[in-house]
Amino acid sequence: MHFSTSVMVSALMGFAAATSIVASEALLASATSSALVGLSTAGSASTGSQVPAGMVTTHIVQVGGPNGSLAFYPNNIVAQAGDLVQFQFHPKNHSVVQSTFDQPCVPIQNIQANKTDAFFSGFMPTNASAAATSNVLTYTIRVKDAKPVWFYCSQGKHCQAGMVGAINAPPSGNKTLTSFTALAASASENLSPGQQAGSGASGNTPSGTVPNGGGVASNTPPSPSGSSPAQNTANAAPIVSSQSFFGLGAAAVAALAML
Repeated sequence: MHFSTSVMVSALMGFAAATSIVASEALLASATSSALVGLSTAGSASTGSQVPAGMVTTHIVQVGGPNGSLAFYPNNIVAQAGDLVQFQFHPKNHSVVQSTFDQPCVPIQNIQANKTDAFFSGFMPTNASAAATSNVLTYTIRVKDAKPVWFYCSQGKHCQAGMVGAINAPPSGNKTLTSFTALAASASENLSPGQQAGSGASGNTPSGTVPNGGGVASNTPPSPSGSSPAQNTANAAPIVSSQSFFGLGAAAVAALAML
C-alpha cells in the first residue's frame, strides 16, 4: 500500500498536534496535583499534624509573661525526636535550666555528674516587650527522644514560685507536671549550673553567665511557630514539556516534506 507525501505529512501533523495536547493535559494534571499537595501540606502544618519530609517542627515557649508573671507558656510541650524548642525571653531576667524530676530547682549536672549535654540558657536580661519582633533573646534546643525533660528558671525564687516546665511530661502517674510543680514549691534552694547546695545563691543573679549544653542562644528575630525548613531541596525529576513533543513531530514532518 502506497501513500502520497501529502497524506503522510497530514498524518504526522495530526500526530504532533495530538501529542502536544496530551502532553499539555499531563502537565496541567501534574501542576494541579502539586497545588493540591501544597494546600494539604499547609493545612497539616497549621493543625499540628505530620510535617512533610525536610521540615522541622519548632515549638515556641514564652519565658515569663507580658505582665511579669513567673511561668513558661506553655509549660509542657509534646514533641518528637528531632523537633526544636525555642525559648523566647521576656522581662526582666530569666533562665532555662535542665533538672531532674525529683529535684526541680537543682541543675541535672549536680545530680548526674556524667551529664555533659544538659542545657542551660544562661541569664537573659531584657526589656523587650512581649509584642517585640526584633531584638528578642532566644535559646533553642533540639529534642533528642520522647523521654520527659524537666526544666526551670534559676533566677531568685522563680522555680519555687512555679516557673517550671517540661517536654513530654506524662499526663498521668507519679511524675506529672503537677507533681513536678509541687516539688519545686517546697525546694529549699534554687541553683544555677556551677552552684552547689548550701551556697546561699538562690537569691542572686550570677553575672556574666553564659549558656552551655546543646542549645543555641541568639538575639535574632524570633522564629514563627509551626514548621521551619531543615534544608532547601528541589525536585530534580525530569519533566518533558509539550513543546518537546511538538518539536519532535514538526521535525519529522519537515524531514518527510523534503522527500
